Amino acid sequence: MSEEVKLTVTLAAPLALRLSAAATERGWSAESLAAECVAQHLEVAIRHRVLIERMEQVDAALLDMAEAVGELGAPSGGIDLTKVCRFRADGGDGTRDPAA
Repeated sequence: MSEEVKLTVTLAAPLALRLSAAATERGWSAESLAAECVAQHLEVAIRHRVLIERMEQVDAALLDMAEAVGELGAPSGGIDLTKVCRFRADGGDGTRDPAA
């Protein structure tokens, strides 16, 4: 693939004037400023897409975790869930917790 790709950009006259003025202030050509703007916008768009993909991965992992917690918390006949929690009001040994 070529190192450069040529694109044609059509701008409304007021925007083209603003682009020319901004480029002149910086000592750039209008074309190089437009190319820099396009490059920066594409970089932001790529980062945004990666962020969205990562958020979707985190959402899926959270859903998997929630399902696992739901399965663990489901009533079962073999485990007395009241004895699993170590932060119980009775102190865990049958006596009342003085801090409660």
